[in-house]
Amino acid sequence: MDDREQQVATETMNESLLPYMGSAKDVVSRYTHCVVCGANLHFMHQTDFSRNVTQETAKCPECGIRVRSVMHRLQ
Repeated sequence: MDDREQQVATETMNESLLPYMGSAKDVVSRYTHCVVCGANLHFMHQTDFSRNVTQETAKCPECGIRVRSVMHRLQ
């Protein structure tokens, strides 16, 4: 990997970790509030025990946008 590829990989990694940087209060605030309007997000969880996964979706009641949809693996 040359220097430019290494720099791009590092920048990409840093951007993906950005939501998890800062104080615990900042991280929780970014996770639970809409990035567009700042309203509290509403979370919904659907668990599929046959596949051992839970799907978490977050939607903003003010904007109406779906902010995230994450699959969590159960162990």
